[in-house]
Amino acid sequence: MPESYNWNMLAFLFAAAMLGAPPASAVEDSAVARTEWTALGWDDACSVALELKIYPKLDTGLHGDPVETRVGTLTIPSGAEDAKQNWTLELDGAFSWDERLAAKAEKDLNDAGYTRAGYPETVRTEVAARPGLAEVLLSTAALDARVKNGWPGPSWRLAGADFNALSTCALLVYAPRSGGPLRKFKLARVYSPRARVNRALAHAQNARLLFQAGDIDSAAAEAATGAALAPELAVTRYEDAAFLTLTGQIVQAVAELTAALRLDPTLRAKARDDADFEALRARDDFQRLVGP
Repeated sequence: MPESYNWNMLAFLFAAAMLGAPPASAVEDSAVARTEWTALGWDDACSVALELKIYPKLDTGLHGDPVETRVGTLTIPSGAEDAKQNWTLELDGAFSWDERLAAKAEKDLNDAGYTRAGYPETVRTEVAARPGLAEVLLSTAALDARVKNGWPGPSWRLAGADFNALSTCALLVYAPRSGGPLRKFKLARVYSPRARVNRALAHAQNARLLFQAGDIDSAAAEAATGAALAPELAVTRYEDAAFLTLTGQIVQAVAELTAALRLDPTLRAKARDDADFEALRARDDFQRLVGP
């Protein structure tokens, strides 16, 4: 690692990105390979446990080890709209990664009640040309959030989210439009009761439109996002099963179709004649699912 590189500065920039400060300068950003984030779990209120890691490029740090690690929580207190952060583990600099400490920090949060799984969403830039679809997928307007301290500026785009179990809060993740590796995070209350479901349906619709446009890889990814975002909807699971079949993931496709038909048995007739499931047609498990 070059002696001139200041990892303490990178640590500051990473923390600043979390708080919505301006993005890192080109010099620091150029030494970062990627940022990884994981929503470890939600509590019963509007609080989420997070693990964040920054990885250096090959010539600026140890391959495979993060040079910046944060484990902790983002919380919106009762009656408030803006989040407070609390890191229970902070590891900075090359050779700072400690798997044992990270595992302990995760366990402590689990023991503290951060055990509820969320509904993850990945927001891609591939959106079909359908009026209103981009506005739903690429913005947070449908959330009806009431954030007081503002959103990231126009140089940042919505790249992902994780909704809590009640869909009353969402952890929003922003990426630079320039394609840089750093991320900004925003925890917001969600006041639209159907925001998560509507976004899931939009992903499923986008999947079908992208498929019709010939982009099957993006379509399959959108279908998977729709199913993960609203697994209680038969239509999102059905679309995911179709694209899993079309992309050759047969075992997963049967499992997803099973879930869809369990949610809505009336879809059996549709699946029986659906050309998307041609690769499943001769399988006994498919025949048992759809019936004679």
